[in-house]
Amino acid sequence: MNKIAIITDSSCNLNSQLKEQFGVDYIVPMHFILDGKMYNASGDWELMSAKEYYDSMRNGKVFKSSLIKQREYEEAFKLFLDKGYDILSISCTSALSASVKESYKARDALKPLYPSAQIVCVDSANCTFSLAMILKKASEFRAQGKSIEWIVDWIDENKLYFNEVGTVDKLTYLRLAGRVSASAAFFGGMLGVKPIVVYDLEGHNVAVQKVKGRNKSLETVADYIKKYAITGEYNTIYIAHADCIDDAKLVAQMIQDRFTQKLEFVFDYIESGVGSSVGPGTLILGFYGNKAIRMLNNKKND
Repeated sequence: MNKIAIITDSSCNLNSQLKEQFGVDYIVPMHFILDGKMYNASGDWELMSAKEYYDSMRNGKVFKSSLIKQREYEEAFKLFLDKGYDILSISCTSALSASVKESYKARDALKPLYPSAQIVCVDSANCTFSLAMILKKASEFRAQGKSIEWIVDWIDENKLYFNEVGTVDKLTYLRLAGRVSASAAFFGGMLGVKPIVVYDLEGHNVAVQKVKGRNKSLETVADYIKKYAITGEYNTIYIAHADCIDDAKLVAQMIQDRFTQKLEFVFDYIESGVGSSVGPGTLILGFYGNKAIRMLNNKKND
C-alpha cells in the first residue's frame, strides 16, 4: 500500500505551524484579488499582516476571492504522485467554492498518467476550522494504518458532525461578495442586525437567526455551542476571527461559562481568502456537534 498524501486548500485556515500539527502535507492556495491583481490566500500572511489586511477593508479597499484552478491541483498532486504516494484531497465545501470540482478535473486528467496510484478527492461539506478538524482526523487515521478507502468512508459518514457557527459585524462585506442583497445590508446595518450563521446539510452558509447588537450576537453564538456541541473526545473549540481578538476571547469565556468541563480554545485570524468575503469583525467557531444544527434552516428559528 502506498503512502497517503493529505492535501487540502487554504480555506482550512491552517497556518504553517497548525498545518504540521494537523498532519497536512500540502495546502493549495485559493486566491484573492486586490486592485486587479491576484494573490495567493494564506494563513501565514506573507503579503501583508492580517491587521493591515482587515484595516484595508475598513478603509474601503475591496477584496474579491478566486477559486483554485485544475492546473494548480495537478501541480500539487504531482509533487506526491512522482514520489509514489496516493492522494487524498479534502476540499472546501462545494456549496461555497467550485475549487473541489477543479480537483476532480485534476484527478481525472492524472489518473491515466499514474495508473497504479489512487487519487481520491472529497467534498468536505465544511470550511475553515471545521474542515481543519476533518483533516486532523484523517491524519490520525493515516497514522493508524487505515486505508484511503476506510478514511474516505469515515469522512462521508461523519463530516456533518463537524460544524461552525458564526456572526459578522457588518453586512457590507457580504453584500460586496454577493452573499446578501444591497437592501438587506443597508437596513441590517441601520438596525444593528447581526445574523447567526451555520452550515446546512450541503455546506451552504445559512442565517438561522438575526439578533440586534454585537454583544447579543456573541451570547447567541455561545448558546448555539452549548446547545449543539458534543464534548468528550472533542473538547476544543476553534475560533477564527477577522481582526477582533477581544471579541473572540469574550465569546470563548461566554462558552466556557456555559460548560462544567474545561474546554480548550484555539484562536487565529480568518485567512485571507475567506476573509475577503466576510470582512473584519467576523467570528467563525469550529466545533464537533449534533448535526441537527444543519437542519435549522428548515425549521422556525428557536
